[in-house]
Amino acid sequence: MKIINEKGKLFGIINVIDLIVLVILALLISGGVKRFRNAKPEMVSEPKKTLVTVEVSEVRKATIDGLVVGDPLYHYDKGNYFGKIVDVKVDSYKEPVESNGKWVLADVPEKYVATLTVEADGIETNDAIIVGGEQTRIGHQFRLKNKRVAVFGTILSVEIE
Repeated sequence: MKIINEKGKLFGIINVIDLIVLVILALLISGGVKRFRNAKPEMVSEPKKTLVTVEVSEVRKATIDGLVVGDPLYHYDKGNYFGKIVDVKVDSYKEPVESNGKWVLADVPEKYVATLTVEADGIETNDAIIVGGEQTRIGHQFRLKNKRVAVFGTILSVEIE
């Protein structure tokens, strides 16, 4: 008996091309199952008090007034609790401008930068620190909200106590 007969079938049962397609499909399905089965990071610890520093830049005075110490913050899209604002520092927003052939930082009227310190419950895993159900890393941007404002914030630091 031939391995491939005159009709191009393997052992007279299945076409070679069909066999290749079935093997590729089986590999894709098993790879997808393996990936999604291990999608959640392993918990290493119980939730701990975490201080997250968030910078909110280029906002108006009304937005600054809406960031009140003691207010809760939530993730904008999912609505998960992020943490409680424990400190707000406000500076004027600066932009580089050319002055006499040199670049200098100049204040932009009516624009501010707020640096928020947020107390949250953080869970440390092997891969990341999870705050409010989201992996939180320095440099990551989140859309945050409370009952007064919605802002884009950049994570400056994450400290687990």
